Amino acid sequence: MDKDFFTLSTARFTIEGRSRAGHETWFRVRDLGVMLDLGRGPDAAVGISNVFVTHAHLDHAVGIPFYAGQRQLHGIPGGRIWVPAAAADGFRDMLRTWESLTNARFDGVEILGIAPGEAARISRTVEVRAHAATHRVAANAYEIVEVRHRLKEEGLSQEEIHRRRAEVIEEYRAPLLFYTGDTDRGILENCDALYRAEVLMIECSFLADGHQERAARYRHIHFDDIADFAERFQNELVILTHFSRRYGRAEIRDAIARRCPAVLRDRLRLALPEPYQRV
Repeated sequence: MDKDFFTLSTARFTIEGRSRAGHETWFRVRDLGVMLDLGRGPDAAVGISNVFVTHAHLDHAVGIPFYAGQRQLHGIPGGRIWVPAAAADGFRDMLRTWESLTNARFDGVEILGIAPGEAARISRTVEVRAHAATHRVAANAYEIVEVRHRLKEEGLSQEEIHRRRAEVIEEYRAPLLFYTGDTDRGILENCDALYRAEVLMIECSFLADGHQERAARYRHIHFDDIADFAERFQNELVILTHFSRRYGRAEIRDAIARRCPAVLRDRLRLALPEPYQRV
């Protein structure tokens, strides 16, 4: 049994995955049609056509060739892996190297670079935007938004709406999920979008007293960083991910319970199995 496997149902979707710093991080949100990071190549990823990799560290991205190979093996066409634009050529080289080493062709799987400020429309109603993450290598955070439509004017008849559709119906976007990937407190200082999504998934590698300097040195977040910004979170749920393996599951829950500001406590969840998800 995978002692770190996590599943949590929100009001709109279910998140599944696992996340431990330096070991493996991936999340599947099947309702939205996305994988967030690929860890070491979980079977859960194979049927998902849109993968958003935050950065090149092995615990988040080494599963890319396995994903590509499995989709080929099962005859699943397509597959798009979005990566930070600055690292896209390196990821493409890596995939070509694995093709050469295994005498295989990963036809149909694309490596697509996406830069902060750019967006990928992955379905009629879902768009994924890239944001800058502050880490030791090129890194993106990702915001998943629902694309909706509404009338600009009230009281119109159906006939008039149909006749003037392009004029009277506007498109707007509702932020559903924000996923930081690996980052440091800089994202809390500089990215307003993360505070507005219905669900925020934010890394929290370090917890204990004395580990604040280690978090800063390795460009990760300490829970004290999150506590410093507690009043800003508008999110319905805030899910902490990427805990260091130096901490046990009960130790994580108890440490956060001691340090958690009251304004966050009821909305906070931990990317751990039950009974460790709530503080």
